[in-house]
Amino acid sequence: MSATPDKFMVVGDDGVPRGIVELADLQANATRLMYEMAAVAGNDAELDRIGMEWTARTDPDDFGYTTAAALSLMTRHILAPLLDVLDEVMPKAGFRAKLAESRDEAERNLGGGR
Repeated sequence: MSATPDKFMVVGDDGVPRGIVELADLQANATRLMYEMAAVAGNDAELDRIGMEWTARTDPDDFGYTTAAALSLMTRHILAPLLDVLDEVMPKAGFRAKLAESRDEAERNLGGGR
């Protein structure tokens, strides 16, 4: 298996290059965005402000990659450990099962999409 490259090229559906992504920058920005948002969880106005700020200062393609990476990081490094603690402290609450139920319900009701 080869190592992850330091840089990679993004191409459009037509094969035309759209840009180059520096992996270290992407990871750093995703980590910043993750913690900025996690730190204000529950404050929707502040979450909106952060989202708008990042949207304004980031190229649209970069923003997509950054937010996707931030979501993955938040799930791995914030949500998963939180669920582990909740499972240990309140094992009968079934938080993971409730999340799966919510996912399934959303999928039934959203329509369209993927």
